[in-house]
Amino acid sequence: MAYFPFAWDPPRTVANQATRNADGSLRFGEMNYARTTETPAWLEDAQTSGAIRIELEAEPQSLSQSAAVMILGSDYWTTNFCICQHGSDLVVWVRRPGSDINGGPPFTIGSVFQPQRRTSVAVTLQHGHLRIEVDGRARLSEQLPIDSLAVWSQGQIALGDEVNGGGPWRGQIRVAEVRTANHTVDYVLPGALSIPATYRYSPDHIEPFPPLGGIAWLTALLNLLSFIPLGLLVVLARDPPIRLIPATLLAAGLAVALGAGKFLFDGRHAAVLNIVAETAGALLGTLLAGLLRSAQHRPPAREPPRRGFRPY
Repeated sequence: MAYFPFAWDPPRTVANQATRNADGSLRFGEMNYARTTETPAWLEDAQTSGAIRIELEAEPQSLSQSAAVMILGSDYWTTNFCICQHGSDLVVWVRRPGSDINGGPPFTIGSVFQPQRRTSVAVTLQHGHLRIEVDGRARLSEQLPIDSLAVWSQGQIALGDEVNGGGPWRGQIRVAEVRTANHTVDYVLPGALSIPATYRYSPDHIEPFPPLGGIAWLTALLNLLSFIPLGLLVVLARDPPIRLIPATLLAAGLAVALGAGKFLFDGRHAAVLNIVAETAGALLGTLLAGLLRSAQHRPPAREPPRRGFRPY
């Protein structure tokens, strides 16, 4: 189960399917690399002014996808903003005081996208006021902390995919513009992004510590419980049994190997917390095995002599 859904996806060099159409728009396929090489120059300006406007004009290939269309982030887990398609829904992640480092919980607007149809999205954040427009009509207005932009960190702009990890977005983008007080950049224009013919595909496979949510902690607990029987079996598999420290180290080696193997499967992520939890579970299992062996080999208690008259 560590590798479920068992989709083989090792790091490798791939052909970039982010290409430019004759009209200047960008087309995205299964493997996309279109991103800035460094943190945008406008980020500091946005943090100082407290205002930013992001305009996106996109045409999804289908509704059977859940992926980032445009994102500013440093890795799969750390996001300043992300405009995503989830089926027909628009999902906008905005990092702000009180959110997680991925900008969650996100803001969702239903029934926005249609396949092969151009949709325009505008996200404005000004002194804490968030406004999302779809095709020129306001669809969401929310008051966020006034210093929301101050918590944004270094990162890269990416179109058609995450910065590292995640799944590809398939479709066409005609406008991907960011406006601040002193900058206006359309990332669809030639030269705004790095779009190589091939690139090294190596998604982010390591979860952050501490975990981002309760599910991750629950997963760690389940991993701990699952390794208790393993530690028990490692000790009892031999006669004489393996000692506690070598048995625990053997189980810890298996936990590390399982974590390393996740780098070869799509959507799998190794977590330091899980490796520690599995090792702790194996240690509990070896201690339990030691108690069982001690109980089995304990000599029977001697029966005390009975008092009474001894016949002559």
